[in-house]
Parts: sequence; C-alpha cells; structure tokens
Amino acid sequence: MAFRRSLADYKQAEGDPELFPGERRTHSGLFAGSGRRLVHVAPTGAVRDYSYPLSGFHGITALRFGVRFGGTVHWFDDLDDTRQRYHGNTALVETVHRFDEFDIVQRDISVGFSHSTLFELTGDWPDDLSIVGFVEFFPDGQEGRVGQLIHDDEVVEVYHNREHDYLRASTELSAITPEQSAQFGEVLAETSRLPRHSSETDNYEGSRLTGGVSFRAAVEDGTTTIVTRLADIEDEPRSDSLAALADQTQRHGSPADVRAVAHETFPHVDATDELVNTDLRVLRLLSAPTGARIAGPEFDPYYQYSGGYGYTWFRDDAEIAQFLLKADGELGLGLADTHRKSAAFYLATQLDDGRWPHRVWPMNGRLAPGWANGHVEGNETHYQADQTASALVFLATYLSAYHDIIPEPTRTEIRNALARGVGGLDRSLATDGLPLACENAWENMDGRFTHTAAGFLHAYSVIATAPCHPRVRDHAAERARRIDAALDTMWLPDKGIYARRSVDGELDGRADSTTFSLIDAHLVYERIADVDDDRLRRLERHLDTTFNRLWKETDDIRGLTRFEADTWRQRTQDGEKVWTVSTGWGAYTAERAIELFPDTDEPFDAAAWSDRLFAEIDLSGSLCLPSGYLPEQFFDTGSPDSATPLGWSHGIRLATFAARHARNA
Repeated sequence: MAFRRSLADYKQAEGDPELFPGERRTHSGLFAGSGRRLVHVAPTGAVRDYSYPLSGFHGITALRFGVRFGGTVHWFDDLDDTRQRYHGNTALVETVHRFDEFDIVQRDISVGFSHSTLFELTGDWPDDLSIVGFVEFFPDGQEGRVGQLIHDDEVVEVYHNREHDYLRASTELSAITPEQSAQFGEVLAETSRLPRHSSETDNYEGSRLTGGVSFRAAVEDGTTTIVTRLADIEDEPRSDSLAALADQTQRHGSPADVRAVAHETFPHVDATDELVNTDLRVLRLLSAPTGARIAGPEFDPYYQYSGGYGYTWFRDDAEIAQFLLKADGELGLGLADTHRKSAAFYLATQLDDGRWPHRVWPMNGRLAPGWANGHVEGNETHYQADQTASALVFLATYLSAYHDIIPEPTRTEIRNALARGVGGLDRSLATDGLPLACENAWENMDGRFTHTAAGFLHAYSVIATAPCHPRVRDHAAERARRIDAALDTMWLPDKGIYARRSVDGELDGRADSTTFSLIDAHLVYERIADVDDDRLRRLERHLDTTFNRLWKETDDIRGLTRFEADTWRQRTQDGEKVWTVSTGWGAYTAERAIELFPDTDEPFDAAAWSDRLFAEIDLSGSLCLPSGYLPEQFFDTGSPDSATPLGWSHGIRLATFAARHARNA
C-alpha cells in the first residue's frame, strides 16, 4: 500500500473500535494466484497485488474499474448489486456487476507473472459502452520516483529500477491519461483527493513521473480483457515483456479461454467436499514455486500493528506440511509433489548447526527480517526452538511415509538433515530434560514452554521410529524418554493443567492453546515407550480444563481464545479475542485425543469437543467467512481481524476434516 493511501485509510479508520488505521484488509473478496502473483479481487472488482513475498514484485497497489456510456462514468465501487465466487475448484474469480438492463461478468485469473481481467457483457447494454479503469503501480515498492512509458498508444509501462509493470487490453486502449500523485496536503485535507488528480495535458514531464494512469478499453462482441504483467528488466527485456503481454491478451480473449486456462494452470483436486477444495486452494494461493508458504497476505504493510505476515515461518509451514501429509493419507489427495517441495525447501534452508532461522522469504529461502534469530547471533533466548522441532517432525514423517518412492540421494539428504537436526535440538535441551528458555510460538514472551517441550518430544519420538541411522534413532529415543519424565515438573495439580511455561522456577498456570501439542507428541511417543495411566489421566484433565477455560461465546461467534490474558490487537475490546488457529487446533486435538483416550468419555468427551469446535470453523460456522476463508482472529462482535486467509488455520481445518472423515467412515 502506498504511503498516501495509508494516510487516507488512517484518516478514515482512526477512532474505529475494530479497525487498525493504515492496513490493507482482505476480509472480503477473493484471491486469484499463480505461485508468482497473489492478487486480491474485492467485491467491487478492484484489484491489488500481494505478490511480493512470492515473486519479489510489488505490482498493483490499486486498480479499479467501471463503465462509461452516455458520456457518464459509473464506477463499480458505487454499485450495490454484485456477486462473487470461484469458478469450480480453480482460482478463477468471477464477479458479477448488475445494472438495470445488463450485467457485466468480470473474470480474474493469474498465470505466471501475468494477471488477466476479462469483462463479458450480457443483456441489453448501450452501444457506446466502454470499460474504464484507473491503475496505480508500485514498482520496486516505490510510490514516487517512478517513470511511465506509453508505447504506441496501446501499452502502459511503469518502472523504477529493476521492476517494470505493464498493462494492455485485448481491444483498443484509449484515453490513456497519466495521473499525478495527490500532494500530502491534499491527502490530509478534510476532503481527500484520492486516488489521484489528472495531469495537465501539456505537462509531459510531470505526467511521465507517476505510477498512476487512467484508461478506456473498447468492448468488442461484448468482451474485452485487461492484462498486467510484472517483470525484472534484467531477466526479461522490454521486447520480451511486450511480446508476452500481447500473447496473453490474445489467449485470454474470451470466457471459454480463461476457463480453460484456469483448469490447465491451477492444479486442483476434484474432491467431493467443498471444504477440502477450499482449503487446498487457499494453501496453493499462499505458496511460492519453492513450495514454501506465506503465513497470510501482508495486510499491515508498514508493520504498525504486527511483525508482518508475508514470510515463511518454519513452525507454521511445517505444521501445514504435516497436516497435508495426514489429510493426503486419509483422503488420497495425490499431493506427493507438494510434500516433495516442502522437504526440498527444508533441506535447502537448514542451518549448519541443524536448526532453522526465524523466518525466510518463500521466493528464495533467504533469511528474512525477524526478531528471533538469536541462535544465528549466538543468543539462545531469542530463538523459537519449536520451529526446528516442527521441521524435523515433517522430514521424519515424510521419510517414513514415502521412503520407497523417495530417490536414494534424497533419502540420504533427509537422514543427514535429521542427524544434524537432533544435534540442533540437543543444543537447546537442558540437563533437566526440558528445552532451554526461548521464545514461545506466539512470539510474545520468553520462558521454558510446555509447547516447546511437546514439540521436542514429538520430534525426538518420530525420529526414533524413522528409517534413519540407528545411532540417531537410539539417541532420539533416549532424549524423548528424558523429556517425558521432565514434563512432570510442569504439572499443576491444584489447577488440573500443565503450565504454559516456567520462568525462574515459577510456573505460569494460564491456559494456552499451544499446549494442545501434548496430545500429538504422546501419540508418537507411544511408539517407543508406554504412556502410563497417570500421564493419560493428567493429559485428559489438562484438555478438559484448557478447553473450558479458553472457550468463549458471544451473540455472534464461538470458539477458543489463544491464551488467558491475551491482549494483542484488542483495539477497544475488553477481553481476549477468538482465534481460528486455536479453535481449529482444539478441534484437531480433540479428534486425536479420541485415539489417545479410546475408552473414556467422562469427564472429558473428546468426540463432543471435536464436534463443537469443528462446527465453528466449518464452512457454515461462525468463524468462517462467506468466501470460505478463515481469518486469524475475530472481535466479539463477529468482525474478522488480521491476516485473511491464514494458511495455518486452513491446514488445521483440512487435517481435522480428514480425521473426522476417517473416524466416521
């Protein structure tokens, strides 16, 4: 989002009890994507790029459309009657704009570095109708100091340094008018002049130093297509970009064309359940060609209220990868290539000491800005040790599940990575059997966390049963038994709960949804050692206590909060917000608990909790948007907040659906 637009949004949202000024929210609308482009299409048909983490290109910061007939422009923003959906199981977004005598169907699709918007008119439209638009590019993340070229009155090119952004139409493009940036005074005035104001026609100098341009596209046989393309001038010369742009406009010239391309270029599974297709679509939209996923679309571009979401965290990503493995095993989704890419990415990004950094760029795996790279600097506290455990769990599980089809050189790579990873875990394990003090999964405090210990127990246990070096398996099994014994020191009998953390020997008895990880860890630990009845009773009591203490219900939403006394992004709300991650994690854990506690339903009824929690993240649940997307969190009023859609939540939902399907089959 350009700075001027952030200022304008700040003016509009300031004082709102549930909006954070300056953010670029995606709670409504749908995303199109290609692995290179992640493009949001608002219900009004407005288009905006969220592509940088996937491709390194910033692209469109604003693109709005309308129609002109009878000498008057009618912007789609002003229409009340619009409908939006995906075409089948693809990522082709269809938006219908309804007028009195005719409809306009807008179809948006991303292919590689290009994005096409096709308009099809139906009904009785005026003969003089044309599509009008205003686009604002953001090359190299620059709002100012950009240049503009208009090639032969048919192609617009906006550039700064390496990034060059192009636009053309499949029909005649006319009335191309560069639009200069509003001055700060105009933005801050009581009545803002945004998005732009027209340049003077004789001011060639000023008109070529702007990223904004308005245009008009003729309608022929009821259709026209607007295509944008992003390119690095060092990798793709201008002549190649112009040729690719011309080819794209021809290939996407009709509704049948874009529907065919949508089915060809966006791999999907024709599952019978809409939820499965929705979750797989979201996870693919958030994925780079490397296979790595961003946490969610970057909604806080100036990092005023968060640490950013357009990065790959090894915890979130590896958890999603594990969930996809589980869902694939239960539903037969054919995701072998997805698993292969995840494994390759983790192998490529593992540090020399066997651990993984805080977060990286999904486009290339390079270290991204973060605040938990203390282990890279030599400071163990500012490090999220559970991330390394999550990556190792996936690699070991993948090696076991796909051992016979993984090429031998890759199997060797994974075995070596697991051996290094065990050494990395050992560096973070204290002599008392618990991980050293580090940052927690929510990234908001330090301590010795039950969640981190559960992650280590899970990692050591799954490695102890994986087809890797015998000495590594034996060592991992010994470490798992040590952690299992040490977990007794985290038990609070008077509260009936495992403490969320220990700080200077003091136990923090607040309920925390990250402790749900104890269940998966013990299910794997059971493969190498007995889990005694006393531990099972404690785990059962822990879940019962934690679910009841985190459960929250209002007139509009129901679900689990993240942890007790959570104050993050409350705005003016009193009390904790409900999180889809925590609610989904609870549903998944309840489902897994049925396997761990097969013969009990009192006092803890795992199946009932699975039903109760899953209902809220299901497509008709209170925490699911009409788009099928799961945002990260909700205000008590039912208003969604933060990253939307959040990949972690969709991975959890998919795996929970698969587990429930298997149980009820």
